[in-house]
Amino acid sequence: MSDNTEKKAGLRVLFPTLIYEAWYPGFSAQEDELVSYVETLRDKDEEGRKISEQQYPSGYTSYFTNSTLFNDSKLEELVKFFHQCAQNYARDHHWDTTNYQPVINALFANINPKHSFHPEHLHPYSHISGVFYVKSDAKSPAIGFKDPRMARWMMPPAADGNRPENSFHAKLAPEPGKLFLFPSWLEHGVAQNQSDRERISMSFNFEMRQKPAT
Repeated sequence: MSDNTEKKAGLRVLFPTLIYEAWYPGFSAQEDELVSYVETLRDKDEEGRKISEQQYPSGYTSYFTNSTLFNDSKLEELVKFFHQCAQNYARDHHWDTTNYQPVINALFANINPKHSFHPEHLHPYSHISGVFYVKSDAKSPAIGFKDPRMARWMMPPAADGNRPENSFHAKLAPEPGKLFLFPSWLEHGVAQNQSDRERISMSFNFEMRQKPAT
């Protein structure tokens, strides 16, 4: 007969959804420059503003006209930071980083003035998605993530509210200079901006590509 006296009961975590957060070290020195960069991008992007009026409720995004901002030398240091975070994210997931590496395939800017919002969506054709906050305040809306396990919605037990992991919608507050990374398949959205200040962010995607043969 086996002796179970030293064995302990507990929980095993399976199928977690991992969110990565980090702060850009060079943000304080570049904050004004980054805000001006995005605002100038909007002001010069007449086509993007027109498309945004139809596709992006009361806000602006360069997604439709310029989603390859990672090629702009003005953002070189920031993009390097994104790459390092993506590498950390892939490593912490225990993905195959020996044969594959994260490669950025999209970077675009967003401006959400008062009353604008962004409905729930996901990012196809990528593995890692992220958002970087350039401008926000305490009243700026949080990014919200939807529990992806559809079967859980069938007959959920009541949660005590003490753990965001048990919620159906988890919200993470924006902060200037802060970055979030999440799986590209995870549905997310942004509630209506109730602040008088514009909320400025940059969104981006990475895909895990096979490393070149050496």
